[in-house]
Amino acid sequence: MIKSAIFEPNLLNMSPKFLLLIASMFLSCLAVSAQYTEKINTNRPGTSQGAFSVGNNVLQLEGGFGLGKEKHKILNTKTNVFKIDYAVRYGLLIEQLELRINGTFRADGVKQTIGANEEKIKRSNFEANTFGAKYLIYDPYKKPKKDSINYDELKSWKERHKFKWKSLIPAVSAYLGANFVSADNPFTAPNDDTFSPKIVLMTQNNWSTSLNGDWVLVTNLIIDKVTTDDPIIGWIITSTHTINEKWAAFGEYQGQKSDFYSDNILRMGGAYLYDKDLQFDANIAFNFKDTPSIFTVSFGASYRFDWHTKDEIIEQPGLEGGVKEEEEKPEIDTEDGEENIDGELEELEEGEEIENDSIKLEKTPFINDFEDDSLRENIEKDLDERRTAERLERERIENEKIAKKEGKKFKKEEARRLKREAKEARKAEKAAIQAEKEKQKMIEDIDAELDKMEKEQGVDQELQDIDKELQELEKMEKELDLEQKEEQEEKQEEKQEEKEKEQEEDVDAEYEKYQKEQEKNKKEEEKRRKKEEKKRQKEEKKRKKEEEKRKAKEEKENNEDSDIDKELDQIDQ
Repeated sequence: MIKSAIFEPNLLNMSPKFLLLIASMFLSCLAVSAQYTEKINTNRPGTSQGAFSVGNNVLQLEGGFGLGKEKHKILNTKTNVFKIDYAVRYGLLIEQLELRINGTFRADGVKQTIGANEEKIKRSNFEANTFGAKYLIYDPYKKPKKDSINYDELKSWKERHKFKWKSLIPAVSAYLGANFVSADNPFTAPNDDTFSPKIVLMTQNNWSTSLNGDWVLVTNLIIDKVTTDDPIIGWIITSTHTINEKWAAFGEYQGQKSDFYSDNILRMGGAYLYDKDLQFDANIAFNFKDTPSIFTVSFGASYRFDWHTKDEIIEQPGLEGGVKEEEEKPEIDTEDGEENIDGELEELEEGEEIENDSIKLEKTPFINDFEDDSLRENIEKDLDERRTAERLERERIENEKIAKKEGKKFKKEEARRLKREAKEARKAEKAAIQAEKEKQKMIEDIDAELDKMEKEQGVDQELQDIDKELQELEKMEKELDLEQKEEQEEKQEEKQEEKEKEQEEDVDAEYEKYQKEQEKNKKEEEKRRKKEEKKRQKEEKKRKKEEEKRKAKEEKENNEDSDIDKELDQIDQ
């Protein structure tokens, strides 16, 4: 696909004015299209297509010309633009179908400055030529619901003028067409196909108010040239408003996205209805970027050849069957015999009114002035009775509909109530399960605390054993002290003896004495070391016991706090 700086969009440089114009565009507009109407309906001066056709057997011509300027900031070009656009629309076979041919011819004069030189280029060709058909898929304004008279609306100004949400449902149409372009066209993408399809989905909302006139909102979603290397996605939103019977105004926003050319264009203008088959229009168009910038002024007209013969009537509620031209001739019994009444009453005398209880009036049979007035009264009474019966039947059907709707509403409310009760029951069951779990957890915590206490009792027993051993060691120490004293006394005696027998002892005796002394010293050292080891173990066990008691106390305090919090939560629930 080809990407060109000439036609690259500049969407990020939209000014706040652009957003403000888009928001205000829907407040100034022109009624665009409808099914067959007494007055011409046209797509001009906008570029969008309305959802409705021109009507069966109606030929409509739409066209105009425009003058404008384009400036490209990057390429430093200035272009004078002249355009001629045309459209031929014809309603074929049925009201919903329309054939359409439209296109645009363009001639440009381009001035490009390169250094100190200025180059002038002229080019001209058709920007587009399209042939296709439009079909109305859905029409919300056709065939209103029978027997749906709103008596409150007839009585109340507020009911007649309040907003109706169903008016937001639009009419929907689809358009399928084909593009035809010539080779080497300067206004299309390079190597563009000569033939390519075009699809458009259209919606239209019509709002008619006694205070603010007629309003129309048309949207188009366009998928164009999908089989080429440069497909186009486009959208158009057109809002329109009739100022009075002759003048109208419109605003339109058009967006287009493709690799060859992307843009956002705003159009505003108005139209003047010369007569029921001829309309004149004018508009201006501009964008919000400088690659290139666009400003165009256009003028145009629309004219129709109306060969429409069969009107598609949207009947009012209560008049669905229309007014019959011929009624069945009633047979009336008289004193002279059976007699048929051949005529029907064509007109009522001026100022004369017939009292009846009917919404749908029927023609009254003609009665000779020579006949008895009682006969006329019987006939009128019979007609009134039949009309009253019809009205009562309509009211009965309407009441049945209301009762059915109320029944559905009651069933829905009952289903909601049962659902709500089931939800509350599930919630209560979950709360009970949660309470049971918390109770089980408390029991497990108590068991764990008891186990810890039993373990602590086991530690106390070990400490008692260590104390006993220490007491035994003390006893042994005392005995050792006594022995040492005795040994010292013996040593002193021995020393005295040694002194006396010093000269008599030999080397072997001294050696044996020395060994004994060494053995005694070893025994004393071993006893001392054992005593110190016992003391160290005792101190270590005491320290562990105190540490475990401290931890158990902290865990107990934490468990008590959590239990208190849970009880508070249960009280809150």
